[in-house]
Amino acid sequence: MKYFFKRDTLMATIAVFIVMWLLSIIPANTHLFDPLKQALFDVSFNDLSFSTVKSKGEDIMEDKIVVVNIDTAGRASITSVINKLAESEAAAIGLDVLFLEEKDKAVDMLLEKAIRKCNKIILSETLLWQDDTALQQNIFSNIGKPAGYVNFIGEHKGVIRYFSPFEETTNKQLPSFAKAVVKEGDPVAARLLEKRGNEVEMINYKRSAEQFVTVQYNDLIAGNVNMNMFKDKIVLVGYVNNSPYNIEDKHFTPLNEKFTGKSIPDMNGVIIHANIISMILHDNYINTTPKWINWFFTFVATWFFMAFIIRYYLEKHIWFHLVAKLVQLLLAVLLIYISIFFLKYTRMYISFGALLFAVMLSVDIVYFYEGLANWLNKKYKFKTILQKKHS
Repeated sequence: MKYFFKRDTLMATIAVFIVMWLLSIIPANTHLFDPLKQALFDVSFNDLSFSTVKSKGEDIMEDKIVVVNIDTAGRASITSVINKLAESEAAAIGLDVLFLEEKDKAVDMLLEKAIRKCNKIILSETLLWQDDTALQQNIFSNIGKPAGYVNFIGEHKGVIRYFSPFEETTNKQLPSFAKAVVKEGDPVAARLLEKRGNEVEMINYKRSAEQFVTVQYNDLIAGNVNMNMFKDKIVLVGYVNNSPYNIEDKHFTPLNEKFTGKSIPDMNGVIIHANIISMILHDNYINTTPKWINWFFTFVATWFFMAFIIRYYLEKHIWFHLVAKLVQLLLAVLLIYISIFFLKYTRMYISFGALLFAVMLSVDIVYFYEGLANWLNKKYKFKTILQKKHS
């Protein structure tokens, strides 16, 4: 790599990152890149590593979580479900049902009474931010029961890949629903989550809805369920539907069968919470490399790539475009497979997005930098290897 230590190679590499920075500060409300955003938004090639979730060795049922499907049950039926579960020996009962407004006063009073009597119950809330204050939305938030917010990162935009274990407000720290449930059901696992100290965690999706034991609410109320199945388990009460055409309370996840151009959400919120809780209980987290390491590696790798293409640009210009585009393609495929390998087999998430973007920009930046370098040469006698005649 005889051009690696040339000043022009380094400066052209720096130019790539300057352009990337300029693109990153384009006002968010511009519509200039809307078509590109629509085509590529929320595409992560690391999602491919989750596509084998049902492969050999992973197609097993979760043994620490039971889901109770409330389907279309009203508040009276939900009250009966809570009363039934209160009699069980469940480790924790997470109620993933939002009660945002008062309805029938008599029914609401019975529901509140059932919640108060259930010792292991954890309520769900939705957070609405107003400046630095989070408004906790649930009519039963003030009855003294533990609760956690059910908001997902990216729920209004696209694929749910991350969750925040907690949110800081001006006067307190609010736990997520998953963290609150685990804290009740397995305090040791909750402390391990807290010890990690991450504001955001990547969700390790291991199971689809079919891989969680699910009980129908009407069977539970009718007494057709063996209550021993709840003993020492975390029970999640929420809405589940397995129809691919019913998208009520469904979100996009990496398990979606359609990798790009996703059009139909694939997973109910309670199942996403179940995957998060399963990850916490089994200490099966996905770790990430520090950002400074990612950017350092990206810069060095781009520098090497720039030295490679400048060599062809100067010495074998006739092959420049063919070789550059071919190497870009091969490098993109290689990085994708490397990231998938690390995520699948080592639970280490390595982001190559910036490097792929830098490599794609590099060829055009060479032309831009050549013009700039030659202008500086004529005006200020700036020495540049790009004055060399192309062969």
